[in-house]
Amino acid sequence: MGKELIALEVGKEFPMFINSKRNMVNADGCIFEILPENDYIICIYMRGMNKNEISALRYEKIKCKYIQEGDFILPLIRYGNTELIFELNLDPTLYKDGRGNNLLKTNMLTIVGIESMTNVINTLRYCNFPVRLYSKLITIWDKAKDINNYSDKYTRWVNDIDNRYSLVQLWDMGIYIGKMGE
Repeated sequence: MGKELIALEVGKEFPMFINSKRNMVNADGCIFEILPENDYIICIYMRGMNKNEISALRYEKIKCKYIQEGDFILPLIRYGNTELIFELNLDPTLYKDGRGNNLLKTNMLTIVGIESMTNVINTLRYCNFPVRLYSKLITIWDKAKDINNYSDKYTRWVNDIDNRYSLVQLWDMGIYIGKMGE
C-alpha cells in the first residue's frame, strides 16, 4: 500500500490531529511528531495569531537549544528574538507502528503555524534540523528503546521541568546547538 499524502495549504483547515487526544482547539502550544511516512512535523498552535506572529513564524531564523538530563532531552526552538519559544517534546517509544525505529531516514521537517481558534493554517515552512541537534536527538532516542518504562519516565521529567520553569527560563538554561536550515 502506498503512502497517503496530505496536502497542506495556507488558508486551509489543518487536517491532522482533529479527533486525537492532542486536540489543540483554542490552545497555544506545539506538537512535534513523526508521521507514518517517517517525516517530522512541528505544529505550532496559537490562539489569535497576529500579523507580527505570522511574520515571525514565516521569516525569522529559528534558533535551537536543548535541555538534557541523563537519557532525556527536550529541544527548544525560538523564532528570532521574539517571545515565540516552543518545546519539541517527543517520545519515540510511543510509536507502536515502528516509525520510532526509522529516525535516521531524514532530518527534514515541516513546520505548520495554525490559528487554533479556527484550525486554519497561517504559515508553512520546510527546513532541516541543525546537524548537531539531529545527531544528539538520534543518539538519545536510540538509547530510549532500551530503557524500561521510558515513556513514563520521560513524561514525568518533562512535566517536572515544566512545573518548575517558564519557557523563557528553560530557553535561558538551554544549550545552544544551531539554527534550523544550517
